[in-house]
Amino acid sequence: MSDAYSQYKETQILTATPGKLLVMLYDGAINALEKTIELIGDKQFYDKVNSNLIKAQEIIGELLGSLDMEVGGEFAKNLQSLYAYMIKRLMEANFEKSVQPVEEVLNYMKELREAWNTASQKMGHNANPNNSTGSNFNISG
Repeated sequence: MSDAYSQYKETQILTATPGKLLVMLYDGAINALEKTIELIGDKQFYDKVNSNLIKAQEIIGELLGSLDMEVGGEFAKNLQSLYAYMIKRLMEANFEKSVQPVEEVLNYMKELREAWNTASQKMGHNANPNNSTGSNFNISG
């Protein structure tokens, strides 16, 4: 990856609203899952399959860790259960090298990404882009 692209990506992340950051996390997980689906049928790419599945699990773990159970109430509890289930399914997919659990999680992630993207757009750009979640997670690559 070029230095210019890395700088651009870093600027995008640092100036994004919290809603946009959330969508970027979903995009990162979706990208990793789509790469997994492309490669999972070929044993020579199992190392890349493993790396992509772990990346998706880490992103979902980051989403899980960012839930505010007090503010989110029942909605946050439901997301917590769904995120935990998705991580479990990706672990199963990695162990079994099975595409079905990956496709299942990918469908959930796409639906959630669309919902968060719509919500973020409706909220507008009034959110403070410097509002940090306290995370050091790298979604750029």
